[in-house]
Amino acid sequence: MMIINDKGQSLVEAMLALGVAAIIIGSIALVVLTTVNNADYSKTQNLATQYAQQALDIVRQQSDSNWSAFSAYVSGTYCLAENSTDLGSPTGGCSTPNITSNNNNFIRSVVINTADASCGSGEKVTVSVSWPDSKCTGSNKYCENVTLDSCFAQIANPPNP
Repeated sequence: MMIINDKGQSLVEAMLALGVAAIIIGSIALVVLTTVNNADYSKTQNLATQYAQQALDIVRQQSDSNWSAFSAYVSGTYCLAENSTDLGSPTGGCSTPNITSNNNNFIRSVVINTADASCGSGEKVTVSVSWPDSKCTGSNKYCENVTLDSCFAQIANPPNP
């Protein structure tokens, strides 16, 4: 007659079940964490897009209200702060945050290029909004950005509605 020793078998089964449960719970936690990070990134990207669109609206308002003053802007980079409605003077570049919102720091810059052939006789305006992300490496911690381009030109005689 053969005697089977089952004393350690239930311990092995319990350890195996615990290991499988830990793998399943870890996988679920990873999926939830990834989803939350993606939602946060989307929210920040949408906010940056709104800031870029707002800057284009400010530039459009300036060009529509006084084309002579707008066309006097020289090619260059202008840092547009959060509550600013004027481009101010050109800078060498925007390197410090000029908008703070929802615990995020954004750098918003407006580049005017008066010699861009793609806009014909108008002026090309490029708005860029950058923000930091945990995935940014090296010296450039503002590696994420949204860029919008537009051409502005004077309309000689706009039609009356």
